[in-house]
Amino acid sequence: MSLDFLKEILENDPFLKHVGIKVKNIGHGECALYMDFREEITRFGGFVNGGAIATLADAAGGCAALTSNLGYNEVTVDLEITYMRPITTGPIVARSRIIKGGKNLAYALIEVYDGNNTLCSIVKGTYFYTERF
Repeated sequence: MSLDFLKEILENDPFLKHVGIKVKNIGHGECALYMDFREEITRFGGFVNGGAIATLADAAGGCAALTSNLGYNEVTVDLEITYMRPITTGPIVARSRIIKGGKNLAYALIEVYDGNNTLCSIVKGTYFYTERF
């Protein structure tokens, strides 16, 4: 499997399409995804809902894990999120990189930025490799 093929898989994933997550860039052991700021992902007060941020971050972490072990699928084992400031502008970007990878698990560090390129959340994710695609 190539990175281009993986990008195509992500861009056609039904759930990611439904929530509006798109690929910004992919490299070995890293991935950046984004979503536009839309009313549908906000809560009262005009802030992006924490669930939308978690979804974007988790997808970016999973993407980075996929690039570290091409050809294998993954599932999330653990996700730890620190919300440091609310997001009120977009696009919202999640940049992920694998900080330790192995045969069965990958550990990702994900940073989430608002439309002003301000760091708003830090996320740690653990991903388990399942069967081959």
